[in-house]
Amino acid sequence: MKFPASLTILSDEISQDLPEIIQFTREFGLRGIELRSIFGRAFKELTPDDVATVRRAAEREGWRIFGCASPVFKCELDDAAAVEAHVDMFKRSVAIARELDCDLVRVFTFLRQPADENGGRIPRIAAQLERLGKIAADAGVRIGIENEHSCAVATDRELIALFAKLADPRLGIIWDPCNLLYLPQPPSVVTDAFATLAARVFHVHVKDAARVPASSGSQTIAMPVGLGDVDWRGHLAAMKRSDYRGSLSLETHWRSEPLDEKTLHLPAGYAFSKGGVEASRQCLRNLQALLALPI
Repeated sequence: MKFPASLTILSDEISQDLPEIIQFTREFGLRGIELRSIFGRAFKELTPDDVATVRRAAEREGWRIFGCASPVFKCELDDAAAVEAHVDMFKRSVAIARELDCDLVRVFTFLRQPADENGGRIPRIAAQLERLGKIAADAGVRIGIENEHSCAVATDRELIALFAKLADPRLGIIWDPCNLLYLPQPPSVVTDAFATLAARVFHVHVKDAARVPASSGSQTIAMPVGLGDVDWRGHLAAMKRSDYRGSLSLETHWRSEPLDEKTLHLPAGYAFSKGGVEASRQCLRNLQALLALPI
């Protein structure tokens, strides 16, 4: 089977404007997009008219919607009202996915606590994800659980611990190796993780970053794909060795004029997408060049 199965991109890493997104996908021959914010609205704020507009564009362009990137469970686990609001948000996200003939909805694992507290919360997190699994099963969609540095499950070890409690095959991983670089103590090599996770990985986000010296020790800054510390060539080789059969989805994040931290990590709207066309063009070219190398 050809590796990767397909290349795609998160919508707002290009633009908030549908004509620019369409032009970009045509330029690179992309078969579709992963939907996050568009029309200046975050995914959770999309209206029925917004979704219908995207569906019409998908039908015209022959797109597949590779994923619906919801912010579900990017909230406090101990806030019962917020948890219930996010379960309702998941139901709306599933309805959007079904409208778009999309079978993958992205979710998170609640906001991160000090490192020694996160492991003990795994059973409770798994129980909440199983609630979503029942909703997903009824709708015929899969759930992609993203490792996110601001959430309780960020590392490969934390994913392994979580998935030991999640037997439902509809629940899988959206793997983002770059997110590990934003942890206070990132691993020295992020490519080592993929083989241990591969059997449960549905989808991979591609972005890059570098750890650089700072007054408080070091900080992480977004970089063009292939120029940061992820070692994408090594990671792509690990994915190919593991017979990965999912998509690669560009989540550019880097801009020629850097985004501020709040905008970078809460992606939505025109401020986030500013400069996205040219930045994503450069990153996608870099990724295509890496894929053209022997791996």
